[in-house]
Amino acid sequence: MTLEQIQKEIEEITAGILEARGVDLIETRVTGHANDVQIVIIADKPLGGITLDECAIINKVLRSAIDQENFLPPEVFSLELSSPGLDRPLVTRKDFMRCMDQELRFWLGEPVDGKKELQGRLKRVTENSLIVEVKDSQMVLPLSLIIKGKLVI
Repeated sequence: MTLEQIQKEIEEITAGILEARGVDLIETRVTGHANDVQIVIIADKPLGGITLDECAIINKVLRSAIDQENFLPPEVFSLELSSPGLDRPLVTRKDFMRCMDQELRFWLGEPVDGKKELQGRLKRVTENSLIVEVKDSQMVLPLSLIIKGKLVI
């Protein structure tokens, strides 16, 4: 089985388990080779804040589900499930939804009000834009112009 096939199987197993627990799959990475496969799953709640305990429980459930499918012997793979972390780049609408009312820094592909980089508090996420409070005013940032955002720590 190739790493791509393993990744597809893992994503199929993971999707249902995470969905049943109200958790979003952010990223799946499968690396290594036939006798040493590393599986990394990044997950978070729709509004952010998955806990370490939740990660540990879901990790056990996923490991058990992978073992039951019997496409990877338990001794050849390692599994890590974690949250995205505070320093992860924010790119998608869902990423920004997890950061409501928090201070973010944005990098834009084109200037908005003469700025290609700005910082502000995320107030609202619409279908196509973000409403950001910058100083005493609000700005509308079209999602299509946002290269990335980061949580200000």
